[in-house]
Amino acid sequence: MSFDVKLCFAIGRFCDIIHLMKIEIIKMRRKTTCLKLIDSNHAVLKVPKTLSQKKIDEFLESKRIWLRKNAEKLRERENFGAEFDFMKYIYFDGKPYVETSKISLDFEKLSEAKKKSVIKKFYLSHFGELEALAQELSAKTGLKFKDVKPTSSVRVWGSYSTQKVMKLNWKLLILPRNLAEYVVCHELCHSLHMNHQPKFWKAVEKICPDFKERKNQLSRFAFVLKNEI
Repeated sequence: MSFDVKLCFAIGRFCDIIHLMKIEIIKMRRKTTCLKLIDSNHAVLKVPKTLSQKKIDEFLESKRIWLRKNAEKLRERENFGAEFDFMKYIYFDGKPYVETSKISLDFEKLSEAKKKSVIKKFYLSHFGELEALAQELSAKTGLKFKDVKPTSSVRVWGSYSTQKVMKLNWKLLILPRNLAEYVVCHELCHSLHMNHQPKFWKAVEKICPDFKERKNQLSRFAFVLKNEI
């Protein structure tokens, strides 16, 4: 697939979208226009090869409020995530628990790859706490699973298979407990509905009435999920 890439900056009449944003314009063989924020200072705009600069400018103008609103949300999350230093601290329940230098002999002398391995191993040694949480919520809700296993995914917090095996991301240990509880409740509800149709969300709401608020809070911790500790 052939395409052209142009880098430009939101200046002039676009400067009030956000202070200074790099907008990567990719012209390619496609029929539609797609705008995606990569981070608070970088967006990618994919457009049809034949689309004129005037039309591109008009499209960006129409997305002025959307860009500003969503860039501000991303900036807030980025600032929030910057408060966490996973190479310096072990976090439990959303708070620093112990310095990583205390979990292994001569930790500071280890390579970065080895440090990450040691940190992951430490968290996995506490995975039993997530297993206990799953058992507790299963008993409370009556929703069953056959087994629970850890996962290191950078895409999802958990999953539930047709074999009733629940996988929980060990990074849930880092989150505030109420958010880990939401994820477990979410996965348990897949024992009733293996999809995300309205009936599924009604089941989630029944056992977790404030799930929408918890789900919103969970999105703030996306940086934890994506971090390859």
